[in-house]
Amino acid sequence: MTVKAKYVLAGDAGYKFNLVKLGSSNYDLTAAYNKDNLPDVEVTRPGIETDLSKLHNRCLLSVNGYFYLTDYTDERLFIPGATATMVKSRSNQIGVLSFNDTHNNLVKTKLTKTMLSKDGDYGYLDKVILTFDHDVEHCMLVLAGYPIFEQEGFLYRISDRSFVLRLDRLGYIDKLYELSRYRNIFDELEIPVSKINPSMIDGNVARSDAAIEKLVDLNNSFMVEFPGHSLQTRKVYLEQSKVPGNVRIQNEPTSLLLGGKGKVIEYKKVEKVEGVYTVHTTDFYMNNHLFSKMPSSAIQHYNDHRVVGNTYTLNEGFFLDMFLTPN
Repeated sequence: MTVKAKYVLAGDAGYKFNLVKLGSSNYDLTAAYNKDNLPDVEVTRPGIETDLSKLHNRCLLSVNGYFYLTDYTDERLFIPGATATMVKSRSNQIGVLSFNDTHNNLVKTKLTKTMLSKDGDYGYLDKVILTFDHDVEHCMLVLAGYPIFEQEGFLYRISDRSFVLRLDRLGYIDKLYELSRYRNIFDELEIPVSKINPSMIDGNVARSDAAIEKLVDLNNSFMVEFPGHSLQTRKVYLEQSKVPGNVRIQNEPTSLLLGGKGKVIEYKKVEKVEGVYTVHTTDFYMNNHLFSKMPSSAIQHYNDHRVVGNTYTLNEGFFLDMFLTPN
């Protein structure tokens, strides 16, 4: 029987979150002013009996629009490394994408730079081969928290264990600038930043194999497999609204909402009249970047210049229905 993945805002489902340090049962809460002391987030659901192992094994959690791996230890659930994005963003939302109705555990494999190899003379930006140590069935790639699905010309198979990834066709530089709102991505990838203009970065380093290796090594770059099931997706575009952050939909929304440069948009739903829902989100503006008209290989520096007279636009987001069918 085909089942549909379901999305919910974690707070609406009764989940609570605490800043902690994974592996430490005793820590000084008075030192919480320095969030480096508490780099991880613990997920709880007080007052509701919940098997948190299912949240770990059958769900994906998004933090401020980006999926993260979870850790289940001693019947406690954690999101390792999630504090940094919460401190950077200061407008925090956590979502749950549930595949529980399949009654199968997801298989999540952390990406590492050792999985990467070249295709001829191509650099990793233009074409990189990603190889796993096992056969991969139907899957979804998560790169720095962005969900990427199999599609010819973008992410496609060349064997049972290997895929080709075309970052040059996935708005790589746009994604870096979008990420920079939620984490110190330029520091993490060791991309030099101008001391005068903190949005100006070295284009050659940003496009280098070394930077992409670091992107793959991030704590929220991983592969998700759906054992025993095939995956199909369907886009449902939103009814445009003149009120930023609000859209209407005729049926109760239960799907993943994507927007921007491909990130998750956490949302809250409210039934205004019978059968008609309003979707609220704080993440519905998108920068209209203007990098350069030159070929990317000729660009020495990037900054976040935007189109004059049209600096922002409302996200043309869409709900992504995800269907899993037993093989």
